[in-house]
Amino acid sequence: MDRVSVKALRLQDEALLYAFECANRTHFERSVPSRGDAYYEPESFHQALQQLLSEQADGDGCYYLMWCDHTIVGRLNVHHTDADTGEVGYRVGAEYGGRGYATAALQQLLTFELPGFNRLRAETTSDNVASQRVLVRAGFRRDGEARQMEWAGQLLTFYTYVYPLDR
Repeated sequence: MDRVSVKALRLQDEALLYAFECANRTHFERSVPSRGDAYYEPESFHQALQQLLSEQADGDGCYYLMWCDHTIVGRLNVHHTDADTGEVGYRVGAEYGGRGYATAALQQLLTFELPGFNRLRAETTSDNVASQRVLVRAGFRRDGEARQMEWAGQLLTFYTYVYPLDR
């Protein structure tokens, strides 16, 4: 595996991030609900990015890009779910899956100073074994079933994983 680096989301990354999101739209929408057509219009995308950067500046969320050399291979984020818990989310582009990028990025994230978070949690569907492996390899432990949701005509079960931050 090539080394992945995790860097905070910046406005300067907009063009590359937009290209990454557009190129991977179909891939992502196979496993998560669509962000809708408007998200993929340049002006709407710019506004969504500005919102994330504003949340990041206010301390309401931490948004990162996974890089391999000068290429975005994925995204990683943490946002508050309550006073001391952060919810972790990640996505890796179609051509980069299965290379360990998500695990390496999540392990890097766990070394970052994440002010205001005493624990992290993540959810993944019961059939997303790859994401479950990423979480376990990074040190998260399964904390039971979070919820069920109907999507694309099928009932999905979401498992919750937690990681306590020693602060």
